[in-house]
Amino acid sequence: MNNKSASLCHSRPIGSLVAALVLLSSAYTNPALAQDEYIPFIEPLQVTQKRAYYNAAPAGQDEPLSVPTTPISVPLEVVVDEESRLEALAREKQQALSLEESAQDQTLTDELEQFGYSIFNRSPSTFAPVEGIPVPSDYRIGPGDNIVIQLFGKRNVQYNLIVTREGKILIPEFGPITVGGMNFDDAETLITSGFEQRMIGARAVVTMGKLRTIQVRLSGDVRQPGIYTIGGLSSLIDALLTTGGVAGTGTLRDIQLVRGGEIVTRLDLYELLLAGKSDSDAFLRHNDTIFVPAIGDIVYVGGEVQRPAIYELRGESSLQDVLEMAGGMLPTASLSESLIERIRQGGSRTVIDFQSPGAAQDTAAILSTKMRSGDVLRILPLEDRLDAVVVLDGHVERPGAYQFETGMRVSNLLSGTDALLPGVDMNFALIEREDRRSLQSSVIYLSPRASLENPGSDSDYLLQARDRIRLFRMNESRADALTALSEKLARQATDPRAANLLELRGAIRHSGQFPLDQGARLLDAVMLGGGLQSGGDYNHGVIARTELPSLNLKTMSFSIAAAQLDPSGDANPVLMPGDRVYFLGEDSARSQLLGDETQRLKDQARYGDVERVVSILGEVLSPGEYPLVEDMRASDLLCTARGLSRRADGLSMQLSRRNENDDSLHHQSLDTRALMTLCADLHRAQRGDLSAASENIFEQRYADDAINPVLTPRDQLAVSLQTGWSETASVTLRGEIVKPGVYAIGPDETLCEVLERAGGLTEAAYSFGAEFTRQSVLDIQQETLDELHDQLDDLMVELSLSHSFRNDEKSSHEWAGKQDTLRVIQQLERAEATGRMVVDLDRVQRCRSRDALALENGDELTVPRMPNHVQVAGQVYVATSHLYDEERSIKDYVELSGGSTVLGRLDHTYVIQANGEVLNLKGKRSSRTIAKKNVMPGARIYVPINVDRMNPTEKAQSWVSTLAQAAILAGIVL
Repeated sequence: MNNKSASLCHSRPIGSLVAALVLLSSAYTNPALAQDEYIPFIEPLQVTQKRAYYNAAPAGQDEPLSVPTTPISVPLEVVVDEESRLEALAREKQQALSLEESAQDQTLTDELEQFGYSIFNRSPSTFAPVEGIPVPSDYRIGPGDNIVIQLFGKRNVQYNLIVTREGKILIPEFGPITVGGMNFDDAETLITSGFEQRMIGARAVVTMGKLRTIQVRLSGDVRQPGIYTIGGLSSLIDALLTTGGVAGTGTLRDIQLVRGGEIVTRLDLYELLLAGKSDSDAFLRHNDTIFVPAIGDIVYVGGEVQRPAIYELRGESSLQDVLEMAGGMLPTASLSESLIERIRQGGSRTVIDFQSPGAAQDTAAILSTKMRSGDVLRILPLEDRLDAVVVLDGHVERPGAYQFETGMRVSNLLSGTDALLPGVDMNFALIEREDRRSLQSSVIYLSPRASLENPGSDSDYLLQARDRIRLFRMNESRADALTALSEKLARQATDPRAANLLELRGAIRHSGQFPLDQGARLLDAVMLGGGLQSGGDYNHGVIARTELPSLNLKTMSFSIAAAQLDPSGDANPVLMPGDRVYFLGEDSARSQLLGDETQRLKDQARYGDVERVVSILGEVLSPGEYPLVEDMRASDLLCTARGLSRRADGLSMQLSRRNENDDSLHHQSLDTRALMTLCADLHRAQRGDLSAASENIFEQRYADDAINPVLTPRDQLAVSLQTGWSETASVTLRGEIVKPGVYAIGPDETLCEVLERAGGLTEAAYSFGAEFTRQSVLDIQQETLDELHDQLDDLMVELSLSHSFRNDEKSSHEWAGKQDTLRVIQQLERAEATGRMVVDLDRVQRCRSRDALALENGDELTVPRMPNHVQVAGQVYVATSHLYDEERSIKDYVELSGGSTVLGRLDHTYVIQANGEVLNLKGKRSSRTIAKKNVMPGARIYVPINVDRMNPTEKAQSWVSTLAQAAILAGIVL
């Protein structure tokens, strides 16, 4: 390469690479471009042999028996790298660390193949026979070899001489010289010495040109036995690779090269494949025989090794020798837990287990174990278990596994608040701990704040290996976060022992099912649930417990305030597995919250038993049925129901009790004020606000059965309404009133009286158009609309399914118009009632008893100004409003709107007056009479459609419109 070419290569490396590839490709397709005429691929054996036969035919002169080098196109094969075992292991280890363990069975998941035979599946170019390598000194010259002699000195000439079939070369000026059968070194010495003796002043250099081809025999357990013509410098390994190789039944450890009836070398391919050694390889000679004996002893190696496969033994081998052939063990292998499956005499199988009792051995002893033919070596993985670690999980800065040290506490793991994220719950955390002896999991409740503020104290728990500490975010759904742990605890429960689970319901921030710490108390459950919701009751709650083994339900009351006053006493009860804790709130649904327990108490009552349920009715804030807790008294039930309502009779209440003999009711009057006082004192006592003397008095009165009797099953407390009670009520006056606004009303107060207080109507008021609405009327109208819609919907369904109603239209395309009818029904569904009542305000203002209108809470009166228009709508040409003229009749207004259309029906015209009255003139003898009627200002004249000229869909629409108007007007007309 000249300097210019070199500079181009340095300046344009990509271009030079492309050029080199092109040149290499040309060398493949054109042998003349390759200096040594070497084609770097292995052609099919049939092609090689066929060319040798052609060259061996007589050609009239001695020619080399070389094979023509016509190239054969070989398609490029794309090799996809498979994931190695180490890469697969690395991919698994990239996952987050987990304490979960998986079963380590003895199954071998690898498909074991015979080691080494895959090299014969295709012929690698690195083992292809080549012609450009130096000729060894012991190379025997034979017919067809090309000897090149170059003279220099006195004469400069080069001879390319072919060894004849008789083994001679014909040298000009000297004649024939016999070189066949001689080593190359001997032939070179003979030729050079001859030239030096016969030609003074000239010296000769002898080299080999193109070499001859030789024939070798391939026999034994090979894929394609036979006679092959190969290159003269081919070795034993080259021959095996170019002729198809060894069959699966042949050995790779003792491949024999037979020459002249004697074995001249034995090839062990394992040395080449495992150690890269080729010392036993040898160059082939003409008429050599390659013999492959049957395969010898084999062992099966699988599991956690680098190369799981079937290996052939050579002589006595130990387990260490086999592992070395398999590339060694993976880092995840456990030699001590591995085993050997061996065939015993007689055909039975046994297992050599290095971990069996009495057979424990050290590593050296295990590795020295002698292997036998047919052994299956199973290298099993290590136990998939993290040990000497603790796991920090949840709302923390760096969740994950941490190294465990003896004496490690929660405060050591958290290392101050820097390890926590904002919003973490500092009052509650949870430790999941496993017992390796019983294989059971348990939980421990803790307070991160207490652990950090008092390191080394009892609240700063000592950790154990494999503990999992879980911290929570304040607004996190804790039941969802602990679902997996709760399911684990549920699976490990045994009958009759309940699972260590706790259920929180009601006015708690985080309700649901949670793992239970053995020995946890009520206040721990409050911390577990994140505290009470706003409005939660600190004085009353219920614990529902299933007793074992009877499975009967038992209910107990609790007070959070009392538990906080005495955390170690009975007021802070110890919770049991399966408990359901109900926290009561300030809503009125307390009895509904406890409904499941109430129903269960009823269901568990058998014949002769009485369900342990009590009820409180009437004017209390949370009436309903409640479970009868142990030692429950009347004041307790009243307190649980949140006390009296504002309408209650504060003097007495009724306790109704059933007679066990005849099931009759016995009634007892109780002092309401005394019970309310007991309820208030109970709350103060639970908070610790009562003095010792006051508390003694309270306990005496609380235990007095005359004042506060103990409740029995099915007892009922009834609180009546206060005598003469009435709700506060008001009406709203709007529009043309002297003093419009909201006015309070008393019982039986009339509209006339309220108008007098408001100063009456203004001079501009239009009393005839006054609009009066009432909520009770609105409810009636809306109910009527809903019923009308349901009836019409059912009617349309019946019509569409009927076999006798317009069958011709049902089967025709026109029946698709029923979808329009459904749209009309939907429009009716969207209609809303107004609640308007038709009143004669002029008569009401006279304040006569027969015209009196008693008011209700929420009534509204709107008095408009005098309008000066009349509206015309329906089947007229131009629906519009007209200036009111007392001289004009209905006909005049209709004519001013263009008159009735072809579809209009004038004799069914109706008028809606400004006060809400409807003038329906249908049935009059003549439409002339209708046309002469006069209307009031603000009236609406409506000309309906003639349904006799409509299709069914239009008729339905007309029905809907008419019925809707009727429903809207279904109020009270006064």
